[in-house]
Amino acid sequence: MTPPSSSRRSSTGLCASCRHQRIVKNTRGSVFSMCERSKTDDRFPKYPRLPVLECVGYEDRAAGGATEPD
Repeated sequence: MTPPSSSRRSSTGLCASCRHQRIVKNTRGSVFSMCERSKTDDRFPKYPRLPVLECVGYEDRAAGGATEPD
């Protein structure tokens, strides 16, 4: 897995390295950061306002073994 670029890391904050982030791309080329935790916990917004600097649900992607989909 390639680490997030520094520009992406700064624009998304913690989400860039969180195992609960899923990148969603639409047909017009827009890219969104979706929080998978929102599916089971109402405390987390589906599409959080970026950059996320603090999050009680944050889990490091590297520690959890999850990978980002292409």
